[in-house]
Amino acid sequence: MTRQPHTNLLPACRRQRLALLVLLSLHAMVALTMVLSQVRPPQIDVAEAGIPELTKVSEFFASLVYWQYLPGWALLAGLSVVAWGHLRYAHSRGVSPDRRERVARRYRRALVVVLLSLPALKVQSVLDLVVWPGAHTLAFLVCLPTTVYALWLVHCMQRFRRVPVPLLLTALGWGAVVAAGFGLTMNEWWKSFSTLHFPLPDNILDATRLKDIGLPMISGFFEELGKGAGVAILFLLYRRHFHSVVSGIVIGAATGLGFNFVESVTYMAAFDGSSAGFHFWARQVAGLMAAHTAFTAITGAAFGIARQLHSRPQQITTIALGFCTAAGAHFCNNAMLDYVAKESHKWFTAGDTVNVLLLTPAQLLLFQGPLIVLYVLLLRRGLRSEAAGLRVSLTNLPDAARDAITEAEAAVLLSPARRFRLKADALRAAASLRHGIAAYLRLARLHAAQLELATEHWHRLRGEADPSARDEASSRARVQALKAVLAGNGP
Repeated sequence: MTRQPHTNLLPACRRQRLALLVLLSLHAMVALTMVLSQVRPPQIDVAEAGIPELTKVSEFFASLVYWQYLPGWALLAGLSVVAWGHLRYAHSRGVSPDRRERVARRYRRALVVVLLSLPALKVQSVLDLVVWPGAHTLAFLVCLPTTVYALWLVHCMQRFRRVPVPLLLTALGWGAVVAAGFGLTMNEWWKSFSTLHFPLPDNILDATRLKDIGLPMISGFFEELGKGAGVAILFLLYRRHFHSVVSGIVIGAATGLGFNFVESVTYMAAFDGSSAGFHFWARQVAGLMAAHTAFTAITGAAFGIARQLHSRPQQITTIALGFCTAAGAHFCNNAMLDYVAKESHKWFTAGDTVNVLLLTPAQLLLFQGPLIVLYVLLLRRGLRSEAAGLRVSLTNLPDAARDAITEAEAAVLLSPARRFRLKADALRAAASLRHGIAAYLRLARLHAAQLELATEHWHRLRGEADPSARDEASSRARVQALKAVLAGNGP
């Protein structure tokens, strides 16, 4: 009798294991900061300062930074032990491997949910919801239309094969929930760590300057690390959709938009919305496609470029350079904006209206403009590369694919304007609006399937085909089925 192999709690797919490792690395970073906070002796002698109660108060607030992580990790450990024991028991009882795999898959999902929920709990504190629920709700509703509009603009950056909308929304959600929570955790750690472990200046009221010195660097690095981890996980799990630098920019920008949305709501709702107008203008209007959107777009572009490289060292170097560029630009932006805000009143006097409408956009253009120019140039270059690659792919299609994409259809696929005009004509020619929308969507699905077939053939010609992508036969069959539906001969 052949012994059945044990079912592993970890996923069998290598990419899924690497994605889980990336997620665990964020928690390892939080654990490392906890250790640093505990092992480094305080350098502040509070008793000599005449404030003996400050020690207890500061230690209490410092512990609040991580309160949800410790029980969460205990839950993870307990759930892992239960899962391991359950799988061992099922194996000893002779349960079929398929059933054991289904059980293991449920445990994996539960563990991933816990790992994602821990940083998510930092996004909105209970105190904020209790004290300013109206301000948070109003800020959420005000920022939602501009964020949706920006996400639509990001989606429209793609002129040929497009990233699926669910994947785009996943990137947005990661930036808004996981990356924002991780960044807030790290920022709060630095604020408590710097004031507790650095010597106080002669004036105790200047203690806040200690955390302000390093906060731009800390926030720039860890916030980009949290967003970049999301892009890395999506790259590992859905690599077939990272077909060029364009898709990398789109996914990175969507992740940054999610982070910017939560940050805008937080700042607008602070102090019962006293400065909501300024933050809405700076973050949701003037800086909507800049700041976090631009920073993470550069990180995503690096993943898109790495997708088309064959050497593993080159891929790692490209991704590292993209992250360092984003984190360095984020740090410089934070530091310079803080400096200008503190020193500009010494240079000239300007009214509030001039400061908001002229000086704030000028500062954003000066400190964030180079990143915007960089990702726009990368996007332009990527679109040209896609157009050239698709032209080569459509010219060298195998004979079996000629029925799926004819020469006339190939010319339409290479022109976004002609594709849109064709869909608009179908919308206008329909007998009713409902039938017109249905015809428009059917044509859009057909074009998307044909572009996917052509793009995957382009990757095969370049020797960079992804194993998880559809094979050419199934892609052709999908196109033929959509053509049959469009012609009225299909279901």
